[in-house]
Amino acid sequence: MTFSRKAKRELSWILLFTGCLALLSILLFGDGGLIQLRKYRAELRELQLENLDLRQQRSDYLRKIDKLKTDPYQWERIAREQYNFALEGDIIVNLPD
Repeated sequence: MTFSRKAKRELSWILLFTGCLALLSILLFGDGGLIQLRKYRAELRELQLENLDLRQQRSDYLRKIDKLKTDPYQWERIAREQYNFALEGDIIVNLPD
């Protein structure tokens, strides 16, 4: 069976279009495609923000630790506020809620 020149040209265009469509679908929806890349970039942004928040928390904790190491009044303040300790001579007054 032989095809005419016009039929061969149309068939080649159809095959080319089908091949391009297949490649495009693989690029968009395949593993590692553009849609997957957008998801990974969004996840990366979220992780970077979380990392920034954790770094800020770490620096706050390091600042508090340094303050506890250098400032003796911090120990006293924590003991009085959190553990209800008192020094000798302090008068403790318990008020009802």
